[in-house]
Amino acid sequence: MKKYLLLSFIVCVAAPLTAQVLDSLLLNRSIFDLLGDAGPHGNRVTLVQQEALYRAVQQQMVQNASPKIQGFRIRIFTSNQQTARNASISVWEEFRRQHPDIPAYLDHRDIDFRVTVGDFRTRSEAERFKRMLTNTYRSAIVVREVINYPAL
Repeated sequence: MKKYLLLSFIVCVAAPLTAQVLDSLLLNRSIFDLLGDAGPHGNRVTLVQQEALYRAVQQQMVQNASPKIQGFRIRIFTSNQQTARNASISVWEEFRRQHPDIPAYLDHRDIDFRVTVGDFRTRSEAERFKRMLTNTYRSAIVVREVINYPAL
């Protein structure tokens, strides 16, 4: 009986400690905007603060307008040959024509030209999409990258 009480106590205490989830409705909204909105009973909060503080919050919002997270993309092209730039552009354009709803990225690192596609949160999502591409892009591989925050 004591074990069950201890277990239920631990579960009740640990439940609120779950990871914070970013609410996409709050993206690009400052605390000043949220407090200025009317509440459920029409109440509002008026803040009086220095203009420098307001500008600092606005600047922070601009810098973090497009949050980045660790995720996965599919590399459909990589080359370091002399014709790699033109080849990567043609692969990028071809993919964008075939899949206009999936983001495609051109990248040049060191001597390699690369084309990666998608913004996937998990490897399984990326692998699933990669299987759809194997007929067209046989050398496609899933790579871990910093991605744009995908829409929910």
